[in-house]
Amino acid sequence: MNIFADSEEEDNNPFSGTNHLYASGIAGVADGEDDFIPRGIFVEEEEEKVSEADSSVLSPGQDDEGGDESFGVNSNVPFEPYVSLSMSMANGNASGGLLEDESVISIPEAGDYKDPWGKHAIGYVIKYQGREIIRRYSEFDTLRQSLVRLLPTIVIPPIPSKHPLIKYFLSPLSVENDSKIIEKRKRMLASFLNNCYAICEIRDHIVFAKFLNPEYSWKNVLNSPPIVILPMNNLLAPPLNPTKPSPLHLLLPAQTALSRLDPKAHNGSSIEQETKFAHLEGYLAKYKHSLQPLHKILRQHRLHFRSLSSLFSELGAYYNAVSLEGNVITSKLSAAQIRPLSNGIEKIGHGFDVNYVSSEILVEKLLTVLEEPVSEILQFLEESQRVLLFRKLKKLQYQIIENTLAKREARIKSLKETQHQLQRLEEALLQNARESPTIAKAVKHRESSNLCENTTQITSETTQSEQQNPQLNTQPPKQRKRDKPKRSARSIDIEPHLLTEDERQEEIQRLYKEVEKLNDCFTLIKKDMNEVNQSSLRSLSALVDYIDKKWALMLKDFTKAMICWLRECLNAWQNAKQVVSNIES
Repeated sequence: MNIFADSEEEDNNPFSGTNHLYASGIAGVADGEDDFIPRGIFVEEEEEKVSEADSSVLSPGQDDEGGDESFGVNSNVPFEPYVSLSMSMANGNASGGLLEDESVISIPEAGDYKDPWGKHAIGYVIKYQGREIIRRYSEFDTLRQSLVRLLPTIVIPPIPSKHPLIKYFLSPLSVENDSKIIEKRKRMLASFLNNCYAICEIRDHIVFAKFLNPEYSWKNVLNSPPIVILPMNNLLAPPLNPTKPSPLHLLLPAQTALSRLDPKAHNGSSIEQETKFAHLEGYLAKYKHSLQPLHKILRQHRLHFRSLSSLFSELGAYYNAVSLEGNVITSKLSAAQIRPLSNGIEKIGHGFDVNYVSSEILVEKLLTVLEEPVSEILQFLEESQRVLLFRKLKKLQYQIIENTLAKREARIKSLKETQHQLQRLEEALLQNARESPTIAKAVKHRESSNLCENTTQITSETTQSEQQNPQLNTQPPKQRKRDKPKRSARSIDIEPHLLTEDERQEEIQRLYKEVEKLNDCFTLIKKDMNEVNQSSLRSLSALVDYIDKKWALMLKDFTKAMICWLRECLNAWQNAKQVVSNIES
């Protein structure tokens, strides 16, 4: 049964069958509505005239004219309009902290499309090596699940989380909100593909190559090898190639908890390797401890900046309205005196407008260069815990097999020593019997007495049995033997000196076979541990390097955005101050 086939997390929603953009099941993150903000207010210069800032994100097919709103700027005023603010804020790096040398895959478009089975869904257009392929969010999700099972020792990059169905009812939905979700998903899914491409184990894997190849239907890929032959538990398969388990792998213990793991016991790793893993685990835990509160603070600051930009917008509208009112009520006689005052008021309103536009752009930057990358890093850190857990479970397998092997060998040694001691004791008794006539006579008398008692008992039992069952008389007496009593408990739980010689020999032979299998399993688990250590260490070290580089890039991008925001606000108010200073009292 393929657990990835026919994924319905995007299709069972209340808007299915309507014209709403959510009809195909587009999802958002699980943190809530405030994870998404408009793409920002981007203003463009057209023929050196004042243009209007687009405060909403247009839906596919909507004209640009329907989404603009005026900020009350008088185009006849010869002052520099707010559209001239540096476009570096709007055109800066909006990749969300992606490393530039890794951005080889892009998702430029997203929209409604019809798959080969007639389903409507939101499709994401992937551009890679001059080819285009459309994939749904559910296909990205199943790709990641497949990679997690195919590569248990590799940290798999995260994707945007699913949207619970209940949020379709709790959150107000609109075309604008749908577009925000799509824009975020485009950024995050592009980051996912580029991060996967940067990992050689994923880039060279056949499943990832088929995902980027338009010639393959993803549904058919999920229903074909290697995905359909994956084991249910990666602990019972080779860590670097789980689709080809050996018969010995099926004999390994499949533990799900670490309660039996002894951190001080030997586990097939060198002291140097254990030191490196301990350092990496502590370093990643420190990152997580620092970034979790930072993520909350970034969300709060973004909301505060959003409120501040709304105030700037309102103030700018008021000042612009006052400047227009002054021009309307001015008479021709006082026009010369009122016009400079009106222009000064309008310039102040223009300053608030510039603050509003630049603050909206800064809010977008806070989302794309800080908040989203921090969220992605936190998901990376959670994924690293899966790799560390897998390694610890393999260590537990190693310890269980090693301890079991040691117990079996100790049991064999104990049985052999007991057998040898009993033989020596019997030889000593026989030797003493030969040397002491009294003891030999007593032993001979004891053996004769036992023989007479046994003969009398057997004769009595035979006569009584024949009287009760006449049919038994046809069987010769020599063939009627008493059955040997069987032990109800396992012989391995019984002290060796309480077993008979035959039972000890039988248990020794059985334990030799177990030890042989355990030695084969021990050789196998040592090889697996070596592969797990090398692959996991390489993957976790690469993750630390990636986080360090991305964190440095995020701080640089954030610093640039703040400098641009401050520069534009300062220039606007310096111009306003110059105009106000020229007003004659």
